[in-house]
Amino acid sequence: MFLINKLNKIKYLISILVFISIFPFATNAKDQIELDFMVFETPNLPAEFWDDAIARTVAEFPEYKINKIVPPNVGTMGDYLKQLQATDQFPDVMMSNFAVAEFIEAGLLLPYEDSDLVRFVDPVGLGLTNGKQYALPQLTVVESLMFYNKDMFSKAGISGEPETWEQLEDAAAKLKSNNLTPFIVGGAAGDSWAAAWPLMDLVALNVTGKDKDFLKNLKNGSGDFSNPLMEDSINAYSDLVSKGWTNSTALSLNYSELQQTFLNGDGAMYPMGGFFAGAVPLDHPFEIGVFAIPALDGNSRLVTYTSGGPAVSANTEYPEEARKFAVEFATNVATNADDLFRDAHIPNNKNFDLERDMKGYDIHPLIFEIIEILQTPNYQHVPFFTFEVGDDALVSGMQAEVFANSQEILSGKSTSEIIENLNNKLAELQ
Repeated sequence: MFLINKLNKIKYLISILVFISIFPFATNAKDQIELDFMVFETPNLPAEFWDDAIARTVAEFPEYKINKIVPPNVGTMGDYLKQLQATDQFPDVMMSNFAVAEFIEAGLLLPYEDSDLVRFVDPVGLGLTNGKQYALPQLTVVESLMFYNKDMFSKAGISGEPETWEQLEDAAAKLKSNNLTPFIVGGAAGDSWAAAWPLMDLVALNVTGKDKDFLKNLKNGSGDFSNPLMEDSINAYSDLVSKGWTNSTALSLNYSELQQTFLNGDGAMYPMGGFFAGAVPLDHPFEIGVFAIPALDGNSRLVTYTSGGPAVSANTEYPEEARKFAVEFATNVATNADDLFRDAHIPNNKNFDLERDMKGYDIHPLIFEIIEILQTPNYQHVPFFTFEVGDDALVSGMQAEVFANSQEILSGKSTSEIIENLNNKLAELQ
C-alpha cells in the first residue's frame, strides 16, 4: 500500500511537472502576435536593411512574430497588394510606397490615432484624409533633384548650377555639343516608375503645385489632362528625348541599371529623388553635385514627400498591436540612422538627432547638400505627383497609367497622344 501511494504521488508530481512545462508554451502560443509585413527591397535598401530593422523593433517585444513579404518589384507594390487582397492574403502592415489614396478609398487601410503621431515632427506629411492619417510620416525625401557629373560640366564649360529651366536647357545643349549625353533617364518593364520620375517632378512643379484645383477638378469631372500646364510639363520631358539629350538605352534599363549607368559616367545629369545619394560611394571616381530641378515659370518650388512609413490593414486581426508595431518601427532611431545613411531618407522623428545619432557613419556630402536644399528659405514645398492623399489625391487607378505613359514618352510618343491616353483612362475610371 505504501508503495502504491508513493507511486501515485510520483505520478501526480509528474503530471504537475508536465502541466507546468506545457502551460507556458500554450500561453506563449496564444499570446503571440503574428503579423505579415510588406516591405520593398532596392539596391540601397536590401534584405539586410529590413531584417535588421524588424529585429530592432521586436527586440523589446518578444510577443511579436513578423513575417516579411517582398513584392517582385518596388514599382509594382500597389498591384501586388491588390493581388494579395484578391486572394485574402492582404498583409497586416505594409510600407506605404504605393498610391495610398487608392487603398484608403477602397476601405482597406486603418486610420491611426492622434496618439500614434506624437513622435513625428510633421504628423501631417502628405496630408490627411477626413482628418485622419493612414500612412506614418516616417521620413522626408526631396524628390525634384538633378544630380550631375562635375567633370562633364567642367568639360562643357558650364560654370554654375542651372537655376532656371532655360539655363538647364542651355547646359544640355553645351553638353551635347561636347559629345556628352546630357541626361540619363529610363525604366524598363516593372520599373516604369523610374521612367515616370522626371514627369512626376515636372507635373508637381508646374501643374499641381501651381494650380491647387487641378486634381480636384479631375475628381469631380470638371477638368481633364487637356490643360496648358500639363501640356507644357509633358513637352518639357519629351523635348529632352526629341532633342537627343537622353540615353538611347532608356527603355532597356531596370532601376538598378539606370542608377549604375549614371555612376559609370555615361551621362552628365540624372533626375532622381534624394535617395540616390545613398548609392554614391565616398571614393567614387568623379565628383557628383546636386541641385533642385527648376520650375518652368521660374518660381521657387520643391517637390517633397513626407510619408513612407507603415500603413495598417483595416482587416488585421490585431489592429492595436499592428499600429504599435508600425509606430515603433517608424521611430526606431537606429533604423532612422541606417535609412538616412543608405537611402538619404531624412527622419521625421522628434527623437532623432543628426549629430548624435549619425556618429560612426561616414555620410556622403551629397546628403548634407540635400538637407541644405530642403532647408532653403522661400521654397514652396509641393507634394509628389501621383503620391498625394486626401482631397489632393490623384484619381484612383491613374498612377499606373502615368507610369506607363512615361515609357511612351521615352519611346517618342507625342504630347497629344500622351494626353489622349491619360484622358481615356480618366474617363474609364470616373
